[in-house]
Amino acid sequence: MGLMNVLERLLREAGKAYLDEIVPASKPKKSASGSRRKTSSKKTASAVKKPAAQSARRKKSRTTSHSATVYTDQAILSNPFAAFTPVPQQLRQMRTLSGYNNLDGTRSIENLFYQQGIFMEQYTDDYPESVQCDRSIPMYYNMKDHELRAYFTWRTRYRQGALPPAQNAFLLLYAYEILNLIGFPTAEQAYDALGNLLRDYGEQFPAVKKSLLRWTPDFAAYYRLPYRLDYEKEAAAITVLRHSAHTAEELLLALNQLSKYHIKDSKLYLAEKQKVAELLKAVYQAMLTYYAEQKGLSFSAYLLGEQKREQHIMFEGAMFCYRTPQKDGSYRLSPLCVYHCCKGQWVTEKFCSAPHTDRVGALLRTFDSFLREKLKFKNKLKAGELPEGDAEIIRQTIDAWFVEQERKNAPVITLNEAELAEIRKAAAHTTDMLTLPEDEEPEPSAAAAVPEPIDDDEEADDSEIPDLPLSKPAMALLICLVTGESYQPLIDAGQMISVLVDEINENLYDSFGDTIIEMQDDETPVLIADYLDDVKGMLET
Repeated sequence: MGLMNVLERLLREAGKAYLDEIVPASKPKKSASGSRRKTSSKKTASAVKKPAAQSARRKKSRTTSHSATVYTDQAILSNPFAAFTPVPQQLRQMRTLSGYNNLDGTRSIENLFYQQGIFMEQYTDDYPESVQCDRSIPMYYNMKDHELRAYFTWRTRYRQGALPPAQNAFLLLYAYEILNLIGFPTAEQAYDALGNLLRDYGEQFPAVKKSLLRWTPDFAAYYRLPYRLDYEKEAAAITVLRHSAHTAEELLLALNQLSKYHIKDSKLYLAEKQKVAELLKAVYQAMLTYYAEQKGLSFSAYLLGEQKREQHIMFEGAMFCYRTPQKDGSYRLSPLCVYHCCKGQWVTEKFCSAPHTDRVGALLRTFDSFLREKLKFKNKLKAGELPEGDAEIIRQTIDAWFVEQERKNAPVITLNEAELAEIRKAAAHTTDMLTLPEDEEPEPSAAAAVPEPIDDDEEADDSEIPDLPLSKPAMALLICLVTGESYQPLIDAGQMISVLVDEINENLYDSFGDTIIEMQDDETPVLIADYLDDVKGMLET
């Protein structure tokens, strides 16, 4: 007799035994005499006498049970012999594990999951059937044999580098294995696998992505690993907090990530990217100063949320087995989050806990609106609603930025040493040509003003002249620029103002590290306002 015939016979006997168990044979009921009621005398003969077929059906209904289930058409298995496929021995052995914990002598689902996972961590399969598993919390013990074989077949192909079609239950079960280091010799390798799973299937399965993003920081804190920031809004919040270490463009994109109003899609930004980004960074820095000095608040906290400290459940929603107790201590996950562990209880301390997208959006929208007004941009934009005083700071910062840009873009003439030597030589020659011999005195012109003679005792002593590395004409020009007096007498004496300016800038460069006098387009020398007080101090000394 073949094996298939033996199997069919055993199944028939098992089915017969099961039917006999749930539907026992009926026994005749004992009735007491006189217990039956007398039938009415008005009943007709046809009502008393029943047909033989109807009596037989009534008799049969007393010995069998009827079900209210309505059976409809069902698809036949693509492989009818799959039901007779023998279960692998390792899978049968896995189901015999008890989940007993040798440390505390207890049994738990978490211990059972870990034991079964370790037992099956190197198992591979090649199950041909396509199986749909709808377990919300998939575990080895609550999955049927064909579901488990389909999962292990998927896991085998995924470990080999393929991206086979997946489903929520398979991805979650594989994530549970990663969290428990099942199949991974080190926590670092498991952390890589967790990131790969998020990258490979996160977009296709949003629910799984949400869980992985919640478990990833827990994994880094539990196993004390460097946290790899993959969450876009978290990275954007850190960029905003550490704006000084980032470019203006990076700050703009980070604020855009946290905002309801997306400035990166603004027509003004698309037309003037660099200018808009630099101005926005200047506005953000001005708002930080304004809030700290005038309101006594943190502008970053106003935009990104206050500090929050609360109890935390590690790996919430996942099947995780705590095999060894964790040491008490703290772990700084990122500038935004710190994990604290005390006697097995976890607490998280989060900074910028809940970014206010509406506040960030109002800031960006108002900034965009005011900048369009300043640039006379053709497309106008309505400003956002901001707290009192914020809009004025934004407008003032924009105006000051443009003034500073005009000053920086003013033309500056720079000469090398050879060019300066040639200019000095030409100036000396011109001075000699304009200087008359001592025995010749020019006749005063009628229009020229005759200066009054100066007494000898009123002449200034050379010791009163400030000790600066400048010639007397250059010193005179510098004093004129500081005091606002006219330097026309120097021009009348044949001095070239441009040469004197170059002398001052060159000889005082070591003291200031910059040119302190600029020549305007009309050849008018102007002392830079930033250095006015310093020059006054040098002259008074």
